[in-house]
Amino acid sequence: MMKSPRKKIRSLLVVVLSVAGAASGIWGCRRWHGTHEPPEARLALDAYYPEMPPDANHRYLNLPMDYTDESSGRFRAFYVLSTNFNPKDPVVFFLTDGQMELVGPEMDFSFFDEQLPGVSYVLIGHRGHCPTLFPEVYPDGKLDLRRAMNLYGSWQRVEDIERVRKDMVSAKLLPSDGRIMIFGASGAGVLAQQYLQRYGEHVTRTLLATTGAPDLARQHGWTYARNLAEIDSQAAASLSEIAKLENGRRANLAYMVFQLARQGQSGLATLRKIVHEELTHNFLPYTLHDLHLSLRWALTRTLLSLPAADAVKVRMYELLGRDLQSMSSYGYDLPLYVWSAEVLKNFLQEPVSLPNLQLDRSRYQGEVLVIAGKDDVVFSPAIGNAIASAYSRSRLLLVRGGHQLELDPEYQRAVRRAFFLHGLHAGETVLLLDTPPSGPARRDGEPQ
Repeated sequence: MMKSPRKKIRSLLVVVLSVAGAASGIWGCRRWHGTHEPPEARLALDAYYPEMPPDANHRYLNLPMDYTDESSGRFRAFYVLSTNFNPKDPVVFFLTDGQMELVGPEMDFSFFDEQLPGVSYVLIGHRGHCPTLFPEVYPDGKLDLRRAMNLYGSWQRVEDIERVRKDMVSAKLLPSDGRIMIFGASGAGVLAQQYLQRYGEHVTRTLLATTGAPDLARQHGWTYARNLAEIDSQAAASLSEIAKLENGRRANLAYMVFQLARQGQSGLATLRKIVHEELTHNFLPYTLHDLHLSLRWALTRTLLSLPAADAVKVRMYELLGRDLQSMSSYGYDLPLYVWSAEVLKNFLQEPVSLPNLQLDRSRYQGEVLVIAGKDDVVFSPAIGNAIASAYSRSRLLLVRGGHQLELDPEYQRAVRRAFFLHGLHAGETVLLLDTPPSGPARRDGEPQ
């Protein structure tokens, strides 16, 4: 069956843009042309999206736009329950942060079901993501950075999550004690830690996958993102030579380096070939790979310039802004920083105040499982260990693979399921954590 034009656009763009974690969904807007202009209106407080009428699995609620001033008005928010949702079961809040536009009226559940097979979970629409854009961020039709940082900021998002939890308690969609579990990967892992800071008493278990912690990184004298040389010194050295020859940095090359490195060892192998040829002034391999939409900086830069991407940039600035402001120099060794600095240029020039992400993790008494990829270009195993060490009931699981945890998918699914259904110290979970795969690595779809 042929796809509609709108679905073709969405399928195309899902491949293109990923920011330190998961594919962003600017394409998730109900009307593609609407992403080119600032929003002029929001969904009425008694309305619903035609593609998503309210039912047992699709719920609407009205939330404050600004929790620091609840008189400023409300917006129409929504959350979605998994197809197998059972309110009598333990419930996982599957979090996405400002960089992950994965939840919308016409979303595909297959990705989420693969992550949490057989587990009841909740997905929450994100303020600032299509279709929940705020006209108030655009007085006179222009982006107000300070309003964007406030209304699209992660601490507002934390309060949205808590209001959803309370709504579910009222609707008897949670166990009687109202407690939940949390799953957050990449930037959403930081958001999960923020939620635990304020509302950890409502959370029994938390799984943090390939994630970081801006405050812990600063305490240890590390950058928020990982240095490429830790993973592949050969590629990093070659890229340093390229930078010297060019007397500068190319955002397009940095973007390709970042995206390839996110794929783990297979991407790093491709990267080494490209940079080797660049040193010999053979630009054909780079040019050919630039045809891949997922590696194409020009297209990603265009998408990130749209109003529909402003919430994405707010979260990027929250997490990267302090490093970008304070570091005198960085290059291809931190490829994320090279292209992000271009995307966040107006945030850095003002500069806009950053939120306080200093967290006290010692107060949380629930279980925490931290999963880190050995070849993760975004977050090092060291920051994963620091996060795990900061929680009193925790464990670090170091696995093969890169930021996407692309290797041993069946094992990854088994670990998530065992942890959420049985806990950190159950026999099934302990056995899995104690015996991670060590043989030939497999990806999804490969024969056993």
